[in-house]
This record gives sequence, C-alpha cells and structure tokens, in this order.
Amino acid sequence: MTLAGKLITFFPGLHALLVLGAGGYFIVVPNWLSALLIPLAIYIFPLICYHLHQMVAPIVEGESTIIGTYSPWYGSHMIQLVFIGFPSCERFLRLFPGVFSVWLRLWGSKVGKSVYYTPHLELADRGLLEIGHGCVFGYNVKIAGHYISPSKEKGLKLYVRRVIIEDGGFVGAASRLAPGVVVKSGALVKATVDVYPDTVVEKKSS
Repeated sequence: MTLAGKLITFFPGLHALLVLGAGGYFIVVPNWLSALLIPLAIYIFPLICYHLHQMVAPIVEGESTIIGTYSPWYGSHMIQLVFIGFPSCERFLRLFPGVFSVWLRLWGSKVGKSVYYTPHLELADRGLLEIGHGCVFGYNVKIAGHYISPSKEKGLKLYVRRVIIEDGGFVGAASRLAPGVVVKSGALVKATVDVYPDTVVEKKSS
C-alpha cells in the first residue's frame, strides 16, 4: 500500500474524533451553534472531504488493483467508513421523506422522485448509484458498487461499477445487488436473491 493509502486509513478515526469533539463541546457550551457543529461533523465534513478527494483522485469504473498503487475507490471507502460502521447515522435520515435521496445526490448519485427506502438499507458506495422515479427498496437490502477478489496478476483485483435501478424498480427484502447490476424499468428483484455483477434484471411480462 502506498503512503497515501496508509494515511487515508486514519480518516475514519479522525471523523469519529471530530464527532466526539463536537458532542463534548455541546455538553460544555450548550447553545444552537455548538448543537449545529454535531450534524456538521457527522455529515458535512466527510461529504466535503469526499468531493475534494474526487477532485484529486476520482473513482474510475472498471478493473484495477489496490496493491502497489493508490486506489481512489479505497480512499472514498475510508471516507464513508463511519456510515458503514454506524448505519444508524443514515437510518435517521430515512425517517424524513426525501432527505435520504438528497443525501445520495450530494455524494454524486442520480436519484429520482418518490423513492422509498426502508431504514435497514445498507450501501457500500454512496456515489455509485442511479435510481429512477418510484423505486422501492425492501428491508435489509444491500447494495455495493464494488467487489474485491484474489488475482495472480494484480494481487487483489478491484471491480467498480455503478448500480442502476430504473423507474419503478422494486428490490425485494434481504436481496443483494453487486456492481454493474441494472434493474430495468418496472422490474422486480425477488426477496433474498443475490444479483451478481453486471446482471440485467428484466421486467417479466404478465
């Protein structure tokens, strides 16, 4: 791993310390300004860092490696790690209609209107989604825009691809969507199904 790769591994700890510091400051100096620092530390700080990181090392879709070179995906993963480790941060956002869609758009995803998310949706890559209008995500759905596998040539092969759910797509409970999956308009992903990389889920005729 490169020096930059080693340094970025400290980001989750820095993020957590910043949140704890904001919370401690509010306890010591309770006012509206100190209260505002808490959501800024939780949500806005990593979002700004993500976009700065994208300016310097943008994520590139396709195959690459995380061995011997700096991986832009790995850096973005470290920036998002607190939300993966503490999913309640994002579950809170899903309690308010439309807020989570705005959140995903801020990370660079394309999201349509009237999308329904259950609180237990799990995302690994917030900037690698395209979601159409009127889509539904069932309980405990997991979506990842990447996978990592062993490779003799690359050591560890990284594959990154955007996940697309077109208008009216329905993703059933406890299903898992891999990178490159496309759920066509009005199509159904059945519950508890693993959809493998680059699979296209078509709408079945009635």
